[in-house]
Amino acid sequence: MVDGMVQSDWREIALRELTDRTFVLNFSGAKAAMETELSSGIFGADETGWRILWGCFADFSLKPEDIDTKYQGVASNFAHVRWSAYLTDDPYSDVVVHEAAHLLHYLKPRHYGLPTGRHQERFVDVDLPRYELFAYACEAYSRVVQQGDRKSRIAFAGRMTEGAFSFPRRELNEIAPLILRAAAARNGWRVLRKTMEIQRIAKPVRKPSSSASQEFALRKGS
Repeated sequence: MVDGMVQSDWREIALRELTDRTFVLNFSGAKAAMETELSSGIFGADETGWRILWGCFADFSLKPEDIDTKYQGVASNFAHVRWSAYLTDDPYSDVVVHEAAHLLHYLKPRHYGLPTGRHQERFVDVDLPRYELFAYACEAYSRVVQQGDRKSRIAFAGRMTEGAFSFPRRELNEIAPLILRAAAARNGWRVLRKTMEIQRIAKPVRKPSSSASQEFALRKGS
């Protein structure tokens, strides 16, 4: 995912940050997430610490009934994946990739001293309304690329509408054709990025009016 979506001089940092900031909430993962978040100094880390604990406890039947833990994963400065979501049987699902994809559109290269150009704000500049769709597409395509040769990938992608059961139906109907198109492409990750990123509209170059051109010519002649 990083190699296919992130520009080459950013990849090492992007991969390091995704690895260091993503936690699967079994007992050891929850402990590591708590230690990392509470020592980060980020505002709201105390509240996030409780959410980590309840997410972990829920999967081991240790959570009080009145605590709501409906989420399967959550990402902002860090990504947390519940153990129960990690163990899903959906062949098209990978919640770790889903939450790591959210980090790609959240983290800013300039915070790590990386050179950025005009309009380059995040590692992947995803259009805001497509944040969740982007994450679903990344997790599904990460499963596609594990299928071996191109023919197998296309066949697997073509069965997604019937075979994926953990995706919301509306999102599934939208990303399934995209995943099939990515499977058939030489660089499927690039297809996902181009579809989801912010579309920049180039401003037209204003041509001087005829009267302005004439005035300039007269001044030049004088």
